Amino acid sequence: MTGAVGLLQDLVRLPSPSGKEEAVVARLEAEFRSLGWTPEVRGRNITALLDGGPGPLLLLNSHTDTVPVGAEWTKDPLAAAVEDGRIYGRGSNDAKGCLTAMVLGAARAFSKNAPKGRVLLAATCEEETLGQGLEKLLPSLPRPDAAVVGEPTGLQPAVAQKGLVVLEITARGRSAHAAWGGGVNAVEAAARDVLALSGLSFERAHPALGTPSLNVTQISGGERHNVIPDRCRLVVDVRTTPDYAPEEIVARVRAAVGGEVVVRSSRLGSVATDPAHAVVRAALAANPGSVPYGSPTLSDWVFLKGIPTVKAGPGESRRSHTPDEYLETAELEAGVAFYEALIRRYFEEAAA
Repeated sequence: MTGAVGLLQDLVRLPSPSGKEEAVVARLEAEFRSLGWTPEVRGRNITALLDGGPGPLLLLNSHTDTVPVGAEWTKDPLAAAVEDGRIYGRGSNDAKGCLTAMVLGAARAFSKNAPKGRVLLAATCEEETLGQGLEKLLPSLPRPDAAVVGEPTGLQPAVAQKGLVVLEITARGRSAHAAWGGGVNAVEAAARDVLALSGLSFERAHPALGTPSLNVTQISGGERHNVIPDRCRLVVDVRTTPDYAPEEIVARVRAAVGGEVVVRSSRLGSVATDPAHAVVRAALAANPGSVPYGSPTLSDWVFLKGIPTVKAGPGESRRSHTPDEYLETAELEAGVAFYEALIRRYFEEAAA
């Protein structure tokens, strides 16, 4: 079995932007076989089943892809250099560190005194684009009784996650020569819509997630300086909670603005797990002193609706997608111990 730091370095050194995860999958296949597992490669996804006998099925899922390297790095983003106790590199924090810790934590849990139950480990592609990974793989897998999604949370268990609705609003006007005036300025109409959206509020608060958030994230209008624009487009990012159906949010936005509202995406719903569920209790026990919380960021958990799930892993979410991304070696080792403890405690809790 490869050590945690060595395996993470191997994975970081293999670039895997979304859609190009094959090399990482091949490295994981070799690692799984060295552990005595029988992996299944399904496209750019890889799974392995660890069977400790009759009992529940626990899914452990994290992703192999990363966002592109990007600019402004002061370290080599693919060298996986260890400096001052930090492993630097694209994907070290999000989420190859979580994936490494999951693999080795599961290996430790089943190496001796294996728990009574089964663990299905799934390393999936295209999480960063919510593409051909877990969503496409899940129907071919046995349905889990519970799941753990590996994302950098500081080993704090997220028991709820906001969803996403993306809207486009088009304000329409009538063009005219800017020198003569007249016409109807669509940019001004869009500005009124932006102000209206800034005053939109949501009353119902989820205990873990609070209220939905709404932000205008893009605006475009006008083609020439001397023409009054006849249309202006806004893009609105809404992070949803289980207390509001997407349709209700869309209806509120339509009532608030004058422009035409089109739903670009509403399939990524909010998800939540009862904090009293066995998988949550196991995650809390695996990191004494931890506190369940609600996560504002998306993950493949959106595809596990109806399956009790926690999102937890080593690292910190705010480091994700940044230049000089890193994971501390101590965080990685703590992650391995966390997942081993979570697995063991889950099967104990489920059997109780």
